[in-house]
Amino acid sequence: MTTSSKTRPKPVTNGFSVIRWIERHCVCTQGEWIGKPLRLLPWQKRLILELFTLRPDQLRRYRWALWGVPKKNLYFLIGSGEPSPLVVCAAASDEQADLVFGAAKRMCELSPTLSQITECWEREITVPSIIGAVLKRVAAVAGTNDGQNIYVVICDELHEWMGAEEDTTGRKGRDCWTVLTNGTGARRQPLVLQITTAGYDPRTVCHEQYEYCKKVESGEIEDDRYHFFWIEAPKEADYKDPAVWKAANPSYGVTVHPDFFEDQVKKKPENVFRRYFLNQWTGAQSAWLPAGAWAGCEEAGVKIPLGSNVYLAVDVGIKKDTSAIDALWLREDGKVVVKAEIFTPPGDGTALELATLEQRIRQLADDFVVRGVVYDRWTFERSAQQLSDEGLLMIEFPMTNERTVPASSRLYEAIVGGRIVHDGDPILAAHVAAGATKETERGWRLSKSKPKRAIDALIALMIGLPSVEQGTGKTEAMWF
Repeated sequence: MTTSSKTRPKPVTNGFSVIRWIERHCVCTQGEWIGKPLRLLPWQKRLILELFTLRPDQLRRYRWALWGVPKKNLYFLIGSGEPSPLVVCAAASDEQADLVFGAAKRMCELSPTLSQITECWEREITVPSIIGAVLKRVAAVAGTNDGQNIYVVICDELHEWMGAEEDTTGRKGRDCWTVLTNGTGARRQPLVLQITTAGYDPRTVCHEQYEYCKKVESGEIEDDRYHFFWIEAPKEADYKDPAVWKAANPSYGVTVHPDFFEDQVKKKPENVFRRYFLNQWTGAQSAWLPAGAWAGCEEAGVKIPLGSNVYLAVDVGIKKDTSAIDALWLREDGKVVVKAEIFTPPGDGTALELATLEQRIRQLADDFVVRGVVYDRWTFERSAQQLSDEGLLMIEFPMTNERTVPASSRLYEAIVGGRIVHDGDPILAAHVAAGATKETERGWRLSKSKPKRAIDALIALMIGLPSVEQGTGKTEAMWF
């Protein structure tokens, strides 16, 4: 027997009580609203109402969810009524896990009500009045976390969870995801809530889940236990159009404002902006510079005058790779003139002799006033010590994400803003064109678009630019 549309009952949801609980107990944890009661926006309330829809047996309909926006998660720990609720808050890296767990911890500490009933520890939040109630911080890089009876697992920034099915190495992200999601099997109302922005790598768990949800959405796959919410701009949309920003960001004008996007679109490569702010999947080898940006910095015949104050930046290739020394001169008009020299290793399979680079640096010190030589210790430490003993100021630039992420953004802004000047050298242009963006837990940084394409002169420019624009803050003689 079928039920007519007039008599078919409306979907029942626990979402209303969840909304009331959140707005009564939760507070904002950052920005201008820190410590103030959390007030959900209409689109957020709709999302909660949908997620907590009940089946006829009064159990939650959805066991899985993939969302393109971040959400708070303390309700599952305290307000759901689940016996001994274990909520696992997981991220791909230790740093991201700390950020997510830190937000939950601050909410407990700042909320007048939650602060009275929770206890916050380094990696756990407990509720003494509810036996076994724990919110636990997990990082995929730490291992698989076997043997847990999980009520809710929340996977943050799923696009960073690496590991294709066929991979035999680098699988910690996928292995951790598999174990955590399998750990919900003993619960009657488990939930796997996956929160993310779009990514670029099809080998991630996120891309797999995204493709699956797209098939569910189109009707190709039938799965009424999976909740899919993904706001993304159309593939061919103009990423510089404020109307596109507004359409792709449901909190536009409330928690994120037009001036934020106006600033970001100037500072981020197109593929990074599309991924983070329009929630679009992009290719790993997308161009890192806007078309024509590097060519727009060319001044035919520009040179660095002999005797000028310059910084040198060295990027040493590995084994058969090329190496580069960039000379950087801050011109009176505030622009940085760059001249790159590329060094190719012998064709017999051996690496380039570092003595060749050392000697060239000495020659440049005869022609210019070398204010400093920027280098990466991992590849140039012995040479740096030798040159330092000879009187050159050696400036170490560790190739960590902490240093390379802001340096990459700085170089991007300098090129797009026309603060870099070059003479049109085609080899330098090839190194710049071979750059691509690589995602890290701190943001994007420069990397190779293809393994066999050289970017040494580009990396040297990236690590040398901060020194030439800011100086070292030292006044002693730099060379003798």
